[in-house]
Amino acid sequence: MSLKRRLLPAALLMSLTAPLFVALSTVAAEAVAPMAGDQITAYSADATLTKDGELQVKETVDLTAGGTTFSRTLATRVRSDAERDRTYELKDVSATVNGQPAQGFQNESTDDGRKLTLNVSGQSKVVYSYTVDNVVADSIDGRQVSWPIVQGFDTSIPKAELSVSVPFATWVTCFAGRTGSSLPCTSSQLGESAALEIQQNGVPAGGRVTFLTGLSDQATVQANAQFSTRWTLGRAFTVDKTTVGLAVLVFGLGLLGAVGLWFFRGRDAAKVGEGAPERPVLDGSDGPQFAAPDGIRPGQVGTVVDETADVVDITATLLDLAVRNYLTIVEQPRESHFGKLDWELQRLHPGGPELLAYEKALLDAVFADGDSVLVSALGPSLRPRLNLVREQLYSDVVTQGWFNNRPDAVRNRWTTAGVVLLGAGVVLTIVLAIVSKFALVGFAVMAAGLVLALVGQAAPARTARGAAVLGRVAGLQHYLANETSADLPQSHRLEFASRCLPYAAVLGLTEKWALEIAATDDDDDPDAGIGWYSGPENWHLSDIGESLSNFVTSFGGSLTTARRLFG
Repeated sequence: MSLKRRLLPAALLMSLTAPLFVALSTVAAEAVAPMAGDQITAYSADATLTKDGELQVKETVDLTAGGTTFSRTLATRVRSDAERDRTYELKDVSATVNGQPAQGFQNESTDDGRKLTLNVSGQSKVVYSYTVDNVVADSIDGRQVSWPIVQGFDTSIPKAELSVSVPFATWVTCFAGRTGSSLPCTSSQLGESAALEIQQNGVPAGGRVTFLTGLSDQATVQANAQFSTRWTLGRAFTVDKTTVGLAVLVFGLGLLGAVGLWFFRGRDAAKVGEGAPERPVLDGSDGPQFAAPDGIRPGQVGTVVDETADVVDITATLLDLAVRNYLTIVEQPRESHFGKLDWELQRLHPGGPELLAYEKALLDAVFADGDSVLVSALGPSLRPRLNLVREQLYSDVVTQGWFNNRPDAVRNRWTTAGVVLLGAGVVLTIVLAIVSKFALVGFAVMAAGLVLALVGQAAPARTARGAAVLGRVAGLQHYLANETSADLPQSHRLEFASRCLPYAAVLGLTEKWALEIAATDDDDDPDAGIGWYSGPENWHLSDIGESLSNFVTSFGGSLTTARRLFG
């Protein structure tokens, strides 16, 4: 078959299908081509300043709509200077399309203006009419009128022509371009009858044309411009003589009030003396014996001294109960040379009326699961019971007459008042930061609340009796810190040092009096123990200093793990 005969059917098929391919290509191109946007082909505006200081504006926009709606936004808030915005008021807003009232016209308020939306299609002539107030302002150059008359369009304008009638106008200037631009307009002049004639070629999308004109002294129109201060963090916390002075005054009053409350309500009823050395030695028929001043117990000592029932007070109380034979402390053998130390606490008897309520509560808490317990296992069993020990100890110092009110309750009241004042300061700071420049005053209230809460920690006041006991405790501390049991008979030194140990523990002198006990070991033989404390095989009494220091640390750690007792 010849080449001509083979190509002829193919040519015929292509000639028949070519129109179809062209049609399909056109449809596809139209389907994927983006819809044309709105186009403004012409813009003009006429405005007149009334004797009441209002500007009546009529804008004519020749528009080729790319959709079914057209919108613009008229700004009612314009930046004036670094701190202020100028605000305008719009009213009597209306619109027509091709001489007829605009269909679907909406006039919605926004944060900074009015959004105007209407229905349009194809080529249309849109006329906006509105009245704007607050356009007249006084300045160092005299009374002036200004308004960004061309604004809020999302499409560019090839040319804008403006005619503004301002009676008694003496000069005119005009700015065009993006928001904030200071570029002059294409032309602006003062025509006949005080009419401002302004032209601007090429207003970009989102751009503005703002006119400014001065009035002569003959003008009777009054200034009506309004300004609002722009919020900034720096302004809210302005530092000047007024804000700092007021903040200092408020904080000073708060500080004075907190100190005044402490002076009248938080001081001890009597002055605490320095306390002469209080020798805790009582000469009895069986020789010298330990005697605490006023029979005070170690836990009570700690609470009277720092007005807090804390870990040290509980630990010293347990040592005291051991020394008084309510329990024994048995040091466990280590599994290896570097193994963890542990102790077994063994309850000897439940005790009777000679035990104070907090001491009984501590014994019950420690031996909640039986008459013997390892220190390493104390945390979980103590957790729900420690609050009762603390409650009983606080109640005890009130029962003894050393405080009129529970120290923890007093601290809680002051702390609550301070936190409330602190919270009020936070709220006040936020409010003042939003509406004024005096947020520092709110900070001053917050600081006063913090001071009140801190002062409240020292607010529990001892009675005269409590102050006297504190003075005697100070004397006991002086003795324990500076004296020894060396002047006592050898047969009484171990018992005396043991009785001093719990008081030394609560006053921070554990190591000194543990070594006093260790010093009574007068041979190199292993010791079985001293009744209330015993060690593993080959334990020596001379090791008790290190043993007790480790025990106090471990037992106090168990209390802290179980629950912090401060408060």
